[in-house]
Amino acid sequence: MNSSPEKDGSGAPEAAASDVGSGIFIGYLNPPALLTLSGLICACLAVVFAVKGSVPLAAICLIYAGIFDLFDGMVARKCNLSEAEKEYGIYIDTVADMVSFGAAPVFVLVNSGMTAPIEIAAMLLFTCCAGTRLAYFNTLATKSTGPMRYFTGLPVTYAALIFPVVMLFSFTPGEGLARGPLLITLVTVAVLFVLRVRIPKPRGVFYIIFPVLALAMTYLWWEHI
Repeated sequence: MNSSPEKDGSGAPEAAASDVGSGIFIGYLNPPALLTLSGLICACLAVVFAVKGSVPLAAICLIYAGIFDLFDGMVARKCNLSEAEKEYGIYIDTVADMVSFGAAPVFVLVNSGMTAPIEIAAMLLFTCCAGTRLAYFNTLATKSTGPMRYFTGLPVTYAALIFPVVMLFSFTPGEGLARGPLLITLVTVAVLFVLRVRIPKPRGVFYIIFPVLALAMTYLWWEHI
């Protein structure tokens, strides 16, 4: 009898079913994972609204993608998760973050008229730096033996607040976005993603401040719809 691990088409051993979920579906649908997926849905809606030409609605969706991402980690720490669920949470959060904060802002800006070669180059830099930062965070998270008090580099989630704010002050109804400030923001945020600086993790009062800011930004953007 062949006792070797079952392999998929790529020749790599396939993980046991108990390692990737429960029931008939792969993955885990626990409270933090549902929050992560809700943020991913918001990011996808931001892309849809941008393609349809609604910058205000796209900006609002980006904001709430960030809010869901802010709270999924806090909820995860309060849940009694298995080690497999914790590991799964790290990876699904990274996948969602890459879409929500590494790709969705680029789609929104491209569909807002930022298509000059220098702007496209800045967006490519931004996306690559976001991917690098997320991979670095995953490396730390899977090896960490305790809670991390600091981030190294700017967390990609902050893009969900930074871009809607800059877009708001760059937006003129009927004329669209002023592209200069956004180009500078793209390059600056990209560099901060990979710069070796320590950023304190949000905790305590910040879980109140960020949602209040999100509501204020929602009101201001709603005025432009």
